[in-house]
Amino acid sequence: MTIANTPAAASETAGSDAASAPATALRLSGIIKTFPGVRALTDVDLDVTAGEVHALVGENGAGKSTLMAIASGAMAPNAGTVQIAGQTLQTASPDAARELGLAIVRQDPALLPDLTVAENMALGTGRAGRGGLKKALTWSREALEPWQMGIDVRSRVRDLSVEQRFIVEIAKALSLAPRVLILDEPTEHLNGEEVQRLFRRVRELTAAGTAVVYISHRIPEVKEIADRITVLRDGQVRGTFDAEEVTEARIIELVVGRALETVFPPKGAEAGTIGTTDRVVVDGLSGRHFHDISLAVRSGEVIGLAGVQGNGQAELIRALAGLESATGSVRIDGRDVRLGSPSAAAAAGAVYVPSDRHGEGLFLPLTVGENIVMKTLRRFSTAGFVRDRAVAREARAQVADRAVKTPSIHTAVGSLSGGNQQKVVLARTLLAEPRVLLAEEPTQGVDAGARVDIYGILRGAAADGAAVIVLSSDGVELEGLCDRVFIMSRGQLVAELDGDDVTEAGIARAALTSTATRKRDEAGQSRSGRLRSWLRGDQSPAAVLGLVVLGLTALIGAINPAYLSAFSIGNILFAAAMMIFIGSAQQVVVLGAGFDLSVGPLLSLLVVIASFFVIDGGNLLLGLLLMLVAAAAVGAVNGSLVTRFSLSPVVVTLAIALALQGFVFLLRGTPGGIISSQVTRIVTAKIGPVPVAFIVAVVAALLLEWALRRTKWGAQLRAVGSRRDAAARIGIPVERVGLLSYVVTSLLVLPTAIILMSQIGIGDGRPGLAFTLTSVTVVVLAGTDIFGGRGSFIGIVVAGILVAQILGAPTFLGLSGAWGYWLPGLITVGAAILYARLRNMRKA
Repeated sequence: MTIANTPAAASETAGSDAASAPATALRLSGIIKTFPGVRALTDVDLDVTAGEVHALVGENGAGKSTLMAIASGAMAPNAGTVQIAGQTLQTASPDAARELGLAIVRQDPALLPDLTVAENMALGTGRAGRGGLKKALTWSREALEPWQMGIDVRSRVRDLSVEQRFIVEIAKALSLAPRVLILDEPTEHLNGEEVQRLFRRVRELTAAGTAVVYISHRIPEVKEIADRITVLRDGQVRGTFDAEEVTEARIIELVVGRALETVFPPKGAEAGTIGTTDRVVVDGLSGRHFHDISLAVRSGEVIGLAGVQGNGQAELIRALAGLESATGSVRIDGRDVRLGSPSAAAAAGAVYVPSDRHGEGLFLPLTVGENIVMKTLRRFSTAGFVRDRAVAREARAQVADRAVKTPSIHTAVGSLSGGNQQKVVLARTLLAEPRVLLAEEPTQGVDAGARVDIYGILRGAAADGAAVIVLSSDGVELEGLCDRVFIMSRGQLVAELDGDDVTEAGIARAALTSTATRKRDEAGQSRSGRLRSWLRGDQSPAAVLGLVVLGLTALIGAINPAYLSAFSIGNILFAAAMMIFIGSAQQVVVLGAGFDLSVGPLLSLLVVIASFFVIDGGNLLLGLLLMLVAAAAVGAVNGSLVTRFSLSPVVVTLAIALALQGFVFLLRGTPGGIISSQVTRIVTAKIGPVPVAFIVAVVAALLLEWALRRTKWGAQLRAVGSRRDAAARIGIPVERVGLLSYVVTSLLVLPTAIILMSQIGIGDGRPGLAFTLTSVTVVVLAGTDIFGGRGSFIGIVVAGILVAQILGAPTFLGLSGAWGYWLPGLITVGAAILYARLRNMRKA
């Protein structure tokens, strides 16, 4: 029966049962949320009691995720209040909501791809401070152990499968022992066994008094796990029901606002669309996680790939699309297709619809229309110029044909709901007129109404003559959509179901009763996996550069023995000290996904300031204090402009660099001011052949490396650089972290200036200007990801030595000065290519 269809009904129910009703764990009252041109939520009320599972269902775009973002503090409402365990959430803050006892598992996991699993769990649960990172390995391993997913807590999140990432997000939330747990589409990437593990854990939590808000498109799961169900449509509550009393049909009708007469279109045999010849033939295909696959699909036929997740289905369908290397043969319309080449597969007529539509299926910054025609731009271009009217005409036609709900073809595709985004992907796919359509989890994260539309689109492609291969973990979907289903187990095809045998029960039985054995050397694969993991890590570039340094030292020393003299080594290491400091400065801001083009001009300014005070008879302390203040001020200005006004770091720091150059030449139009001889002696002192400045630079870099891996500051810096939006959602103060990174960068320019002024001995602003490019060279050579999140200060040390070595090499080799520019450029490009290849190595 209906518990509360209206606020009035809810009040009456609450009044009559007040004495016995359990406490309200989460109360959302009068929630209103608008975005430009869109009213996402209208006067939404939701009460969730302690110890219940309260399901929230609705189409994509109904407002479910927006409502939960408000509940979790990730988004502020325009009006309304949020109460958690009886306390009002005063500000929109994930940290504040977490402290009140709320945890959330998001549909798009708030994970940081460049950080390890343990670091993600520590940051996401607020345990990164006070030694939490050190302890995270142990407790995160214990939190993940019950899921039996083989997740190494030292692995980077980007190296995990989609399923493993969701398990990490779930385990992270459960480890908080929350009073209120929000699960937003938690089972989309889980198989049946994993779903049941989750349900068992949810029942344990509710038995202990935790309130669970469960959001899902899978109505049978909702009916199984929920105590009450609230339906949300078009940003408004359409009713709250007792889960045992309401039917699936009634829920779906309320969700979509209409009755669904038929979910699946007629199959090929019934519609008479299946051809008599094989369109695609696969023979003896083997690759990563699959072996000796042979099958054939006729035009007009829809076949399914099924089995317990992780048994090679995903790798097989990606190999058919050319995205995985493989051996064997694939023929489309009788012609062999070159394996391991996406372009060859596309040219043969194979078009792939990925399961990860955000990561692989859509160009999120672009519009709906641009996304639709992206694969077929040649058709709408003349002499390389796109015909806008033709693009608009075709895009509008596709939007209408595929029932894409969008304000306009000029709307950014990222603003659409998940179901409509998937329709855009399919529209682009069908516009390419595929001979073979490869769809991996085509309805993942899609609401009931959109699923019906997508089933029709896939059947329509088959009716137009395509051979359609669908990978799905949903047995009901495979039963209703497919003409035949192939079952995979341990990388092999173990069963083929046809006609009336294609049932959900038959698919599950075949998958769970297989006795196939995997034909792989698992031990050897594990060793290979560890090696690949290390090669993709942050420290491998340092090892590579170390070998290059040793090789160059041996080569140049063999040609010119003077290169190995104590004097020569001292000069190289002294220069390397500056490279290490300036490289470390640039790396700090790059790790946070920033960039600083002002480090060279700032270096020049600091040297010029020193030339007025750090001189014989001058005020040394005042000079150093002014240099410190100038460095901190420049960093603060850079950081404030970039973070608070969301300006491009390149634009901001370029403007600041030009301004600093103007100050440099204003203060010292010509070189002048002799640096104190006493300061010079101190800075250029040596211990044996090794300059003290070099030792200080190495120690500073090692301290920065320790801070990067072991402190909350370092974890937050890498988190912001890895994925800024996810970092903000888990409560990291991204603006403050970004501002601090620019200040630290500028402060690290100060020791570089002290070394440089002691080397040149005079107030000259020109030598420092070149250090901007030098800092970038060192950072790239060190293997740092210039987009943020990844890097090593140990790599900076070795890269600094290498750059100093290269700059001095032409003199000892008798080469022209031009080689001082060519060699760094050649080695930098070579290193960038090598690091890219190492990081793109597939996970074993």
